[in-house]
Amino acid sequence: MGIETFPEIENFQKLPHQVIVKGGELSYQVSKGADLTGIVINNSGNDIRDIRVHAVLFDEDKIPILSQSIQALPEKLAQGGIGSFTFQFEHGERKIADYYLYTNWKFDEGD
Repeated sequence: MGIETFPEIENFQKLPHQVIVKGGELSYQVSKGADLTGIVINNSGNDIRDIRVHAVLFDEDKIPILSQSIQALPEKLAQGGIGSFTFQFEHGERKIADYYLYTNWKFDEGD
């Protein structure tokens, strides 16, 4: 499911029953590197916590050049909650041709 289908979704029942991570456009400047901003949607059916987003970057030949992970904000999401993340990659002058995102998280069983 591409990010372009999100405006057509009327409710969370049409989304897959999972935690969904979607990245936006990569912005790139030689002096600063690349930035990647995206969202995390909790549609797992339960509250979740300790949400970590992982990114693997690929070059023009589909060879991985960098792997990085960050904590999503907020760190806890209720069912239907939406969080965000922003990666900042300082990898020199090589442009990023492609990337892969995935998440790790735990169920929030309350305290």
